[in-house]
Amino acid sequence: MRRAIYFSLIAIGIFFMISPLTVPLFTNTTPFSIFNPSPMGASSFAKVLFQGGEIYPILISFNSFELGKREGTLIILGPDLSYSSQEIEEIKEFLENGGILILIDDFGTGNEILEGLNLSVRFAKTQPIDVFYSKNYNFPVVVRINDENLENVEMIILNVPSVITWSNGSIVTSKITMLGRSFRQYSIMATLDYGKGKIVLFSDPSVFTNEMFKYNSKFIESFVEAYVEYPAYIDEAHHSGFNIVQTGTVTIRREVNKQLAFLVISTVTLIALFIESGMATKTIKLGLKLMNKILNRIFGEEKTTIDDIIEELKKEGYDERILKKIIRGIEKSRRLGESGIRGKIPSKAQKRNS
Repeated sequence: MRRAIYFSLIAIGIFFMISPLTVPLFTNTTPFSIFNPSPMGASSFAKVLFQGGEIYPILISFNSFELGKREGTLIILGPDLSYSSQEIEEIKEFLENGGILILIDDFGTGNEILEGLNLSVRFAKTQPIDVFYSKNYNFPVVVRINDENLENVEMIILNVPSVITWSNGSIVTSKITMLGRSFRQYSIMATLDYGKGKIVLFSDPSVFTNEMFKYNSKFIESFVEAYVEYPAYIDEAHHSGFNIVQTGTVTIRREVNKQLAFLVISTVTLIALFIESGMATKTIKLGLKLMNKILNRIFGEEKTTIDDIIEELKKEGYDERILKKIIRGIEKSRRLGESGIRGKIPSKAQKRNS
């Protein structure tokens, strides 16, 4: 019977040890999603955002989310689904009330927003070719960073970017960049005022992916510090591969820690040895006898001294030094208890005054 109890204790200990905390973890493979930890995801960018303040992913349409009534920053990264006229009206209201729109796109649906806001600026639909690049011409390097908020950033490595058809950019390509058949300087980043708010455009969402983060971390951190006002809302609703039903799952990881397992088994083994050796019974008997003697001394009619109690227990084989130590502790606790009770009982004078 006891063996079954010991095995049960071990089983219960290991069960609690391997039972994980249930933590919701949303992961997917959608490009530019903050829930995507793969190279094309933006989970590293999300961590930088989270360090600065509160962030909220938008998983529904902007009109259902009532974006226009909110304040803070709306971040749109690499959208590829269309925006309805109602959603664009929500963005317009959001900007007019002082919100910030950070639109980071290349060949996606960002131009629908710019057109809906009656702006002439656009993201080009053609990839620029620059003579200054990293691995090959798909990875152009920009060093013309004229934004005082980004003065600590020396360069940015792009990844198949677009450009912005706006002449007053704060980050620009070299003057011999080719777009179609034209050679000139093009904007990579630009800021525009809109109502009481502001629009920040950047023409390469790949810069903010996990794959490119290690090359551009200084820029991303400085960019977030300079342009994001919290709370920040991140558009996930306009990523075509994002589906909360499929990707909103709870990941449970079970792993047995060998050290904890050893501690559980060792603890149960020591308990078993303590019980089987008879030490548990002896300890209980000692406690009961000692308590009985002390109670007799306190409440009994016989005036038994402490020395009498010790002498009786010594005859039964108990150590005198340990017995005196136990009794001193009990006596001290009793005196403290009595003093505490006396302190709580009000005097007659106190009762009269109350």
